[in-house]
Amino acid sequence: MDAKNWKYVLWTIAYAIGLVLVVLRIEDILRAAGLLLGLLRPLVFGIVIAFVLDHPFERLRGWFLRKLRLPARRAAAYAIVAVYLLAFGLLAALVGIVAPEVVRNLLRFAGSADLYLRDLQDALNRLTAALGLSRIDLSEVMALVDRYMGSLTSALGDFLPQIVEVTASVVSALATAFVSLALSVYIMSGKEKLLAQLRRCLRVYLPAGWQGPLGRVAAIVYEVFDNYVAGQCKEAVILGSLCFAGMTVLRLDYAGMVSVVVGVTALVPILGAYIGGAVGVLLLLFISPAKALLFLVFLVVLQQVEGNVIYPRVVGRKIGLPGMWVLLAITVGGGLWGIWGMLLGVPLATIFYQLLRQDVRSREARLPPGE
Repeated sequence: MDAKNWKYVLWTIAYAIGLVLVVLRIEDILRAAGLLLGLLRPLVFGIVIAFVLDHPFERLRGWFLRKLRLPARRAAAYAIVAVYLLAFGLLAALVGIVAPEVVRNLLRFAGSADLYLRDLQDALNRLTAALGLSRIDLSEVMALVDRYMGSLTSALGDFLPQIVEVTASVVSALATAFVSLALSVYIMSGKEKLLAQLRRCLRVYLPAGWQGPLGRVAAIVYEVFDNYVAGQCKEAVILGSLCFAGMTVLRLDYAGMVSVVVGVTALVPILGAYIGGAVGVLLLLFISPAKALLFLVFLVVLQQVEGNVIYPRVVGRKIGLPGMWVLLAITVGGGLWGIWGMLLGVPLATIFYQLLRQDVRSREARLPPGE
Protein backbone atom coordinates (compact mmCIF):
# COMPACT_ATOMS: atom_id res chain seq x y z
CA MET A 1 0.00 0.00 0.00
CA ASP A 2 1.10 3.53 -0.63
CA ALA A 3 1.55 6.16 2.10
CA LYS A 4 -1.98 7.54 1.70
CA ASN A 5 -3.60 4.14 2.30
CA TRP A 6 -1.31 3.45 5.28
CA LYS A 7 -2.33 6.77 6.79
CA TYR A 8 -6.02 5.93 6.30
CA VAL A 9 -5.56 2.51 7.94
CA LEU A 10 -3.69 3.97 10.90
CA TRP A 11 -6.37 6.62 11.45
CA THR A 12 -9.08 3.92 11.30
CA ILE A 13 -7.26 1.76 13.86
CA ALA A 14 -6.68 4.77 16.15
CA TYR A 15 -10.35 5.73 15.87
CA ALA A 16 -11.49 2.18 16.71
CA ILE A 17 -9.16 1.97 19.73
CA GLY A 18 -10.32 5.40 20.95
CA LEU A 19 -13.98 4.43 20.57
CA VAL A 20 -13.43 1.22 22.57
CA LEU A 21 -11.66 3.14 25.32
CA VAL A 22 -14.48 5.68 25.47
CA VAL A 23 -17.10 2.93 25.79
CA LEU A 24 -15.14 1.03 28.45
CA ARG A 25 -14.11 4.10 30.48
CA ILE A 26 -17.12 6.35 29.96
CA GLU A 27 -17.65 6.93 33.70
CA ASP A 28 -14.02 7.89 34.27
CA ILE A 29 -14.11 10.20 31.24
CA LEU A 30 -17.29 11.92 32.44
CA ARG A 31 -15.81 12.28 35.93
CA ALA A 32 -12.64 13.82 34.52
CA ALA A 33 -14.68 16.14 32.28
CA GLY A 34 -16.73 17.26 35.28
CA LEU A 35 -13.56 17.93 37.26
CA LEU A 36 -12.08 19.91 34.38
CA LEU A 37 -15.26 21.96 33.98
CA GLY A 38 -15.25 22.64 37.72
CA LEU A 39 -11.70 23.94 37.51
CA LEU A 40 -12.57 26.07 34.48
CA ARG A 41 -15.77 27.44 36.04
CA PRO A 42 -14.31 30.91 36.77
CA LEU A 43 -13.15 31.18 33.15
CA VAL A 44 -16.57 30.15 31.82
CA PHE A 45 -18.33 32.65 34.10
CA GLY A 46 -15.83 35.31 33.09
CA ILE A 47 -16.56 34.73 29.40
CA VAL A 48 -20.32 34.91 30.07
CA ILE A 49 -19.99 38.16 32.04
CA ALA A 50 -17.78 39.72 29.36
CA PHE A 51 -20.23 38.63 26.63
CA VAL A 52 -23.26 40.12 28.45
CA LEU A 53 -21.51 43.42 29.22
CA ASP A 54 -19.87 43.76 25.81
CA HIS A 55 -22.68 45.81 24.22
CA PRO A 56 -22.82 48.50 26.94
CA PHE A 57 -19.01 48.51 27.02
CA GLU A 58 -18.80 49.19 23.27
CA ARG A 59 -21.42 51.95 23.48
CA LEU A 60 -19.63 53.65 26.36
CA ARG A 61 -16.25 53.31 24.68
CA GLY A 62 -17.62 54.84 21.49
CA TRP A 63 -19.12 57.69 23.48
CA PHE A 64 -15.78 58.40 25.21
CA LEU A 65 -14.00 58.31 21.85
CA ARG A 66 -16.44 60.56 19.98
CA LYS A 67 -17.65 63.00 22.63
CA LEU A 68 -14.64 63.37 24.93
CA ARG A 69 -11.96 62.76 22.27
CA LEU A 70 -10.05 60.42 24.58
CA PRO A 71 -7.23 58.13 23.41
CA ALA A 72 -8.32 54.58 22.60
CA ARG A 73 -6.73 52.91 25.63
CA ARG A 74 -8.04 55.52 28.06
CA ALA A 75 -11.52 55.35 26.54
CA ALA A 76 -11.54 51.55 26.94
CA ALA A 77 -10.39 51.82 30.57
CA TYR A 78 -13.04 54.42 31.41
CA ALA A 79 -15.73 52.35 29.64
CA ILE A 80 -14.81 49.22 31.62
CA VAL A 81 -14.96 51.10 34.93
CA ALA A 82 -18.27 52.71 33.98
CA VAL A 83 -19.96 49.51 32.81
CA TYR A 84 -18.95 47.57 35.93
CA LEU A 85 -20.03 50.41 38.21
CA LEU A 86 -23.36 50.47 36.41
CA ALA A 87 -23.79 46.68 36.74
CA PHE A 88 -22.86 46.68 40.42
CA GLY A 89 -25.11 49.68 41.04
CA LEU A 90 -28.11 47.94 39.49
CA LEU A 91 -27.41 44.76 41.45
CA ALA A 92 -26.96 46.67 44.71
CA ALA A 93 -30.15 48.65 44.09
CA LEU A 94 -32.09 45.44 43.45
CA VAL A 95 -30.77 43.75 46.59
CA GLY A 96 -31.22 46.93 48.62
CA ILE A 97 -34.85 47.21 47.54
CA VAL A 98 -35.88 43.58 47.96
CA ALA A 99 -33.85 42.26 50.90
CA PRO A 100 -34.98 44.78 53.58
CA GLU A 101 -38.65 44.26 52.71
CA VAL A 102 -38.33 40.48 52.80
CA VAL A 103 -36.51 40.53 56.16
CA ARG A 104 -38.95 43.07 57.63
CA ASN A 105 -41.96 41.02 56.60
CA LEU A 106 -40.41 37.78 57.81
CA LEU A 107 -39.87 39.34 61.23
CA ARG A 108 -43.44 40.64 61.19
CA PHE A 109 -44.71 37.20 60.27
CA ALA A 110 -42.63 35.54 63.01
CA GLY A 111 -44.13 37.90 65.59
CA SER A 112 -47.72 37.65 64.35
CA ALA A 113 -47.96 34.08 63.05
CA ASP A 114 -50.71 33.14 65.52
CA LEU A 115 -52.75 36.21 64.48
CA TYR A 116 -52.50 35.24 60.82
CA LEU A 117 -53.62 31.71 61.67
CA ARG A 118 -56.61 33.02 63.65
CA ASP A 119 -57.64 35.17 60.68
CA LEU A 120 -57.25 32.14 58.43
CA GLN A 121 -59.35 30.08 60.86
CA ASP A 122 -62.13 32.69 60.80
CA ALA A 123 -62.05 32.81 56.99
CA LEU A 124 -62.25 29.01 56.81
CA ASN A 125 -65.14 28.97 59.27
CA ARG A 126 -67.11 31.46 57.18
CA LEU A 127 -66.33 29.53 53.98
CA THR A 128 -67.31 26.12 55.39
CA ALA A 129 -70.50 27.59 56.89
CA ALA A 130 -71.46 29.14 53.56
CA LEU A 131 -70.82 25.88 51.69
CA GLY A 132 -72.43 23.66 54.35
CA LEU A 133 -69.20 21.74 55.01
CA SER A 134 -67.78 20.46 58.27
CA ARG A 135 -65.62 22.85 60.26
CA ILE A 136 -61.83 22.81 59.65
CA ASP A 137 -59.90 23.09 62.92
CA LEU A 138 -56.45 24.74 62.83
CA SER A 139 -55.84 24.62 66.58
CA GLU A 140 -53.17 21.93 66.24
CA VAL A 141 -51.42 23.96 63.57
CA MET A 142 -51.52 27.04 65.80
CA ALA A 143 -50.06 25.09 68.73
CA LEU A 144 -47.34 23.72 66.46
CA VAL A 145 -46.42 27.21 65.24
CA ASP A 146 -46.30 28.56 68.79
CA ARG A 147 -44.07 25.70 69.91
CA TYR A 148 -41.60 26.12 67.03
CA MET A 149 -41.53 29.88 67.31
CA GLY A 150 -40.72 29.57 70.99
CA SER A 151 -37.94 27.05 70.43
CA LEU A 152 -36.37 28.87 67.49
CA THR A 153 -33.49 30.25 69.55
CA SER A 154 -32.62 26.89 71.07
CA ALA A 155 -32.76 25.26 67.67
CA LEU A 156 -30.07 27.53 66.29
CA GLY A 157 -27.41 25.48 68.03
CA ASP A 158 -28.50 22.38 66.13
CA PHE A 159 -28.09 24.23 62.86
CA LEU A 160 -24.55 25.42 63.62
CA PRO A 161 -22.80 22.80 61.44
CA GLN A 162 -25.12 23.64 58.55
CA ILE A 163 -24.45 27.35 59.09
CA VAL A 164 -20.70 26.72 58.94
CA GLU A 165 -21.11 24.68 55.77
CA VAL A 166 -23.26 27.35 54.13
CA THR A 167 -20.74 30.02 55.14
CA ALA A 168 -17.92 28.04 53.53
CA SER A 169 -19.99 27.67 50.35
CA VAL A 170 -20.69 31.40 50.31
CA VAL A 171 -16.98 32.19 50.73
CA SER A 172 -16.11 29.81 47.91
CA ALA A 173 -18.78 31.36 45.68
CA LEU A 174 -17.47 34.85 46.44
CA ALA A 175 -13.93 33.77 45.56
CA THR A 176 -15.15 32.27 42.28
CA ALA A 177 -17.12 35.43 41.53
CA PHE A 178 -14.07 37.62 42.19
CA VAL A 179 -11.85 35.54 39.87
CA SER A 180 -14.59 35.48 37.22
CA LEU A 181 -14.96 39.27 37.36
CA ALA A 182 -11.19 39.73 37.05
CA LEU A 183 -11.10 37.37 34.06
CA SER A 184 -14.04 39.15 32.45
CA VAL A 185 -12.16 42.45 32.68
CA TYR A 186 -9.11 40.92 30.98
CA ILE A 187 -11.28 39.31 28.29
CA MET A 188 -13.25 42.47 27.57
CA SER A 189 -10.27 44.79 27.51
CA GLY A 190 -8.11 42.48 25.35
CA LYS A 191 -10.69 40.74 23.18
CA GLU A 192 -9.19 41.99 19.90
CA LYS A 193 -5.80 40.56 20.78
CA LEU A 194 -7.30 37.29 22.05
CA LEU A 195 -9.35 36.85 18.88
CA ALA A 196 -6.31 37.57 16.70
CA GLN A 197 -4.29 34.96 18.59
CA LEU A 198 -7.12 32.43 18.26
CA ARG A 199 -7.31 33.02 14.48
CA ARG A 200 -3.55 32.51 14.16
CA CYS A 201 -3.73 29.20 16.04
CA LEU A 202 -6.64 27.98 13.93
CA ARG A 203 -4.87 28.98 10.72
CA VAL A 204 -1.72 27.13 11.75
CA TYR A 205 -3.18 23.94 13.21
CA LEU A 206 -6.34 23.34 11.17
CA PRO A 207 -6.50 22.12 7.58
CA ALA A 208 -7.13 24.88 5.05
CA GLY A 209 -10.52 23.45 4.08
CA TRP A 210 -11.81 23.72 7.65
CA GLN A 211 -11.04 27.39 8.27
CA GLY A 212 -13.80 28.88 6.13
CA PRO A 213 -16.68 26.68 7.41
CA LEU A 214 -15.47 26.99 11.00
CA GLY A 215 -15.35 30.78 10.69
CA ARG A 216 -18.92 30.86 9.35
CA VAL A 217 -20.15 28.64 12.20
CA ALA A 218 -18.39 30.86 14.75
CA ALA A 219 -20.01 33.96 13.22
CA ILE A 220 -23.46 32.33 13.44
CA VAL A 221 -22.88 31.28 17.07
CA TYR A 222 -21.79 34.78 18.07
CA GLU A 223 -24.71 36.45 16.27
CA VAL A 224 -27.27 34.06 17.75
CA PHE A 225 -26.09 34.43 21.34
CA ASP A 226 -25.72 38.19 20.93
CA ASN A 227 -29.29 38.54 19.67
CA TYR A 228 -30.51 36.09 22.30
CA VAL A 229 -29.12 38.18 25.16
CA ALA A 230 -30.63 41.33 23.63
CA GLY A 231 -33.99 39.60 23.18
CA GLN A 232 -33.98 38.30 26.74
CA CYS A 233 -33.33 41.81 28.09
CA LYS A 234 -36.14 43.25 25.95
CA GLU A 235 -38.48 40.50 27.12
CA ALA A 236 -37.59 41.19 30.77
CA VAL A 237 -38.44 44.88 30.35
CA ILE A 238 -41.79 44.04 28.72
CA LEU A 239 -42.74 41.51 31.39
CA GLY A 240 -41.73 43.83 34.25
CA SER A 241 -43.75 46.67 32.74
CA LEU A 242 -46.84 44.49 32.28
CA CYS A 243 -46.50 43.20 35.85
CA PHE A 244 -46.28 46.76 37.21
CA ALA A 245 -49.29 47.89 35.18
CA GLY A 246 -51.37 44.91 36.30
CA MET A 247 -50.45 45.25 39.98
CA THR A 248 -51.22 48.97 39.84
CA VAL A 249 -54.67 48.33 38.34
CA LEU A 250 -55.36 45.63 40.94
CA ARG A 251 -54.08 47.95 43.70
CA LEU A 252 -51.58 45.45 45.06
CA ASP A 253 -48.77 46.49 47.38
CA TYR A 254 -45.07 46.48 46.43
CA ALA A 255 -45.94 46.92 42.74
CA GLY A 256 -42.63 48.56 41.82
CA MET A 257 -40.38 46.24 43.81
CA VAL A 258 -42.14 43.01 42.75
CA SER A 259 -42.19 44.11 39.10
CA VAL A 260 -38.43 44.74 39.17
CA VAL A 261 -37.81 41.30 40.67
CA VAL A 262 -40.12 39.62 38.14
CA GLY A 263 -38.39 41.46 35.29
CA VAL A 264 -34.89 40.54 36.43
CA THR A 265 -35.71 36.87 37.07
CA ALA A 266 -37.47 36.74 33.68
CA LEU A 267 -33.99 36.55 32.14
CA VAL A 268 -34.43 32.83 32.84
CA PRO A 269 -36.93 31.71 30.14
CA ILE A 270 -40.44 30.65 31.20
CA LEU A 271 -39.48 29.62 34.76
CA GLY A 272 -37.86 32.90 35.81
CA ALA A 273 -41.10 34.85 36.21
CA TYR A 274 -42.39 32.26 38.66
CA ILE A 275 -39.23 32.62 40.73
CA GLY A 276 -39.77 36.36 40.91
CA GLY A 277 -43.47 35.84 41.54
CA ALA A 278 -42.65 33.71 44.59
CA VAL A 279 -41.09 36.81 46.18
CA GLY A 280 -44.25 38.79 45.44
CA VAL A 281 -46.51 36.10 46.88
CA LEU A 282 -44.34 35.91 50.01
CA LEU A 283 -44.45 39.67 50.57
CA LEU A 284 -48.18 39.99 49.91
CA LEU A 285 -48.95 36.98 52.08
CA PHE A 286 -47.76 38.93 55.11
CA ILE A 287 -50.16 41.76 54.27
CA SER A 288 -53.23 39.87 53.09
CA PRO A 289 -53.66 36.24 51.96
CA ALA A 290 -56.42 37.42 49.61
CA LYS A 291 -54.02 39.84 47.89
CA ALA A 292 -51.38 37.11 47.65
CA LEU A 293 -53.93 34.79 46.00
CA LEU A 294 -55.04 37.54 43.62
CA PHE A 295 -51.44 38.25 42.65
CA LEU A 296 -50.77 34.54 42.10
CA VAL A 297 -53.74 34.23 39.74
CA PHE A 298 -52.66 37.39 37.90
CA LEU A 299 -49.08 36.12 37.56
CA VAL A 300 -50.18 32.74 36.21
CA VAL A 301 -52.33 34.45 33.54
CA LEU A 302 -49.52 36.90 32.72
CA GLN A 303 -46.99 34.09 32.47
CA GLN A 304 -49.22 32.11 30.11
CA VAL A 305 -49.57 35.14 27.84
CA GLU A 306 -45.84 35.87 28.08
CA GLY A 307 -44.70 32.29 27.51
CA ASN A 308 -47.03 31.46 24.63
CA VAL A 309 -47.45 34.81 22.86
CA ILE A 310 -44.91 37.50 23.80
CA TYR A 311 -41.74 35.44 24.35
CA PRO A 312 -41.83 33.47 21.05
CA ARG A 313 -42.49 36.66 19.09
CA VAL A 314 -39.96 38.93 20.83
CA VAL A 315 -37.06 36.52 21.34
CA GLY A 316 -37.83 34.33 18.32
CA ARG A 317 -38.00 37.32 15.97
CA LYS A 318 -34.78 38.75 17.43
CA ILE A 319 -32.77 35.56 16.88
CA GLY A 320 -34.53 34.47 13.68
CA LEU A 321 -36.25 31.34 15.04
CA PRO A 322 -39.98 30.70 14.45
CA GLY A 323 -42.14 30.87 17.57
CA MET A 324 -43.12 27.19 17.39
CA TRP A 325 -39.47 26.14 17.51
CA VAL A 326 -38.80 28.51 20.43
CA LEU A 327 -41.46 26.80 22.54
CA LEU A 328 -40.26 23.36 21.43
CA ALA A 329 -36.61 24.22 22.26
CA ILE A 330 -37.55 25.43 25.75
CA THR A 331 -39.73 22.40 26.44
CA VAL A 332 -37.22 19.81 25.21
CA GLY A 333 -34.21 21.61 26.72
CA GLY A 334 -35.90 21.98 30.10
CA GLY A 335 -36.96 18.32 30.09
CA LEU A 336 -33.44 17.13 29.28
CA TRP A 337 -31.20 19.47 31.29
CA GLY A 338 -33.45 21.46 33.61
CA ILE A 339 -32.71 25.15 34.08
CA TRP A 340 -29.58 25.02 31.88
CA GLY A 341 -31.64 23.43 29.13
CA MET A 342 -34.13 26.30 29.33
CA LEU A 343 -31.32 28.84 29.14
CA LEU A 344 -29.40 27.25 26.28
CA GLY A 345 -32.14 25.39 24.43
CA VAL A 346 -33.28 28.36 22.34
CA PRO A 347 -29.84 29.57 21.16
CA LEU A 348 -28.65 26.02 20.43
CA ALA A 349 -31.82 25.30 18.45
CA THR A 350 -31.34 28.58 16.58
CA ILE A 351 -27.75 27.66 15.65
CA PHE A 352 -28.90 24.28 14.36
CA TYR A 353 -31.77 25.96 12.47
CA GLN A 354 -29.47 28.51 10.83
CA LEU A 355 -26.88 25.90 9.82
CA LEU A 356 -29.57 23.59 8.44
CA ARG A 357 -31.15 26.42 6.45
CA GLN A 358 -27.79 27.40 4.94
CA ASP A 359 -27.01 23.80 4.03
CA VAL A 360 -30.43 23.27 2.42
CA ARG A 361 -30.05 26.46 0.38
CA SER A 362 -26.56 25.51 -0.81
CA ARG A 363 -27.73 22.02 -1.82
CA GLU A 364 -30.76 23.45 -3.61
CA ALA A 365 -28.49 25.80 -5.56
CA ARG A 366 -26.45 22.79 -6.80
CA LEU A 367 -29.51 20.85 -7.98
CA PRO A 368 -30.19 20.73 -11.75
CA PRO A 369 -32.98 23.03 -12.95
CA GLY A 370 -36.45 21.52 -12.66
CA GLU A 371 -35.69 19.22 -9.67
